[in-house]
Amino acid sequence: MKRRKVWVIVGVAVGVVIVAGVTGWNYHKEPRFCATCHVMKPYLTSWNGSELLAHAHAEADIACLECHEPTIQQQMEEGIKFVTNDYETPLQAREFGQEWCLRCHEPGSYKELTQSTEELELNPHDSHYGEMECSTCHKVHRESEDYCAQCHDSVVTGTGWITATQVLEWWDPDMDCATCHIMASYTESLQDANLSAYTHAQEGLVCLDCHELAVLEQVHEEAKPGAPRLKPRRFPMESCFDCHVTNEHTSYQEIIERTQDYTVDGEKINPHDPHAGVEGSEQEQFECYGCHKMHKESPGIEYCYGCHHERTFENCSVCHE
Repeated sequence: MKRRKVWVIVGVAVGVVIVAGVTGWNYHKEPRFCATCHVMKPYLTSWNGSELLAHAHAEADIACLECHEPTIQQQMEEGIKFVTNDYETPLQAREFGQEWCLRCHEPGSYKELTQSTEELELNPHDSHYGEMECSTCHKVHRESEDYCAQCHDSVVTGTGWITATQVLEWWDPDMDCATCHIMASYTESLQDANLSAYTHAQEGLVCLDCHELAVLEQVHEEAKPGAPRLKPRRFPMESCFDCHVTNEHTSYQEIIERTQDYTVDGEKINPHDPHAGVEGSEQEQFECYGCHKMHKESPGIEYCYGCHHERTFENCSVCHE
């Protein structure tokens, strides 16, 4: 009889533990549980009632852990940090990748998203910068930002949005060139060992060493904010000679002499005097930028193929009658 009572007590205790565990586990999924840590209270407030996207998620019955999916280990580490007061405020914002948002948000792909807003005068999803992460503009626990308004007129208006973000007025001579996202490809070229821009960077040269300030001021006065691409600048030969004196690039004649034994596939062709030996031709000077590019791949001898297909004279009639 006593043994039976013991098992009944054990069974009840186990049942209580299981119920408590299930109840506790379900409770820990509730947003109000997150606010047990006082540092999380502002996030719960934005979820409970605000003009922010957090509340829009709340109205769709989406709780914290449906987006924030920590592992058991992460939850334990967060608990320890809370108990030991080893955390910073405000907490570092999490950025969710585009594919994460499109799990729930229709239409399901960035291409379809772009099409869904194409009726707008300025389509914010069809950026000349390519596909952009949703978190670039859409914030959850704070006001969303009209990222494009840094250069363009505001596209998005309404509560929960910051639209007055035209930070450029629109160019400051002292600002970093990479401030404008349209300059990304140019700054990235400084890290590409296959490009001349990289070689210049290794010599300690910076943008303004070639792009004179006076010219840049004129360019930025004439440029339209948000232009899809920049026109390539062409530097005259004399500009190159300003620096390349250590390589004896002090005159075009010296350059011709330095490459007079240049060969292509065993054929002797001087790229700086390609018409040498051609009857009736006079020595010409070609601008350096014809072959030598800075922020993109240089064509080299292929520049000549525009007229001389496969290094023959089949296409002379294109230029010569």
